[in-house]
Amino acid sequence: MNEIYIYALKLLKKRDHTTSELRKKLEANFQAIPAGLIDQLTKKNFLNDRRVAENSVHKRRDRGPRVLRDELIARGVAEELVDEILARADWPSLREALTAKMNDWKLRAPLQSRDAARLFRALLRLGYDEDAIREEIEQKNEQ
Repeated sequence: MNEIYIYALKLLKKRDHTTSELRKKLEANFQAIPAGLIDQLTKKNFLNDRRVAENSVHKRRDRGPRVLRDELIARGVAEELVDEILARADWPSLREALTAKMNDWKLRAPLQSRDAARLFRALLRLGYDEDAIREEIEQKNEQ
């Protein structure tokens, strides 16, 4: 148990892991994990799925809620927890995101069709609604 516990602490020292990720890594190296190990790490707050999800959302807000939701669920965070954390996060409006992308890419209105399509795809990947993106791009072109 001591060897496994020390290895788990070594992994957690490098970066935060979800419970699922840590369990997989420990099982890959030691086949069987003692029953109370994960509970012990959780009680000492060395292992905390909520903290992992909140930090991930905070660091990667530019990815958009849809992408982050999929990534966190793939990492083993519970769907209810992911939805709660994403709902509390402060996301930029579509207009702000479009303006930021245009500034990043040094684009000016009116947009060429190729640039508009590129913007559309980028905003769609961030999780914004297709119709809303089209309307916002059209409004930018009319200005």
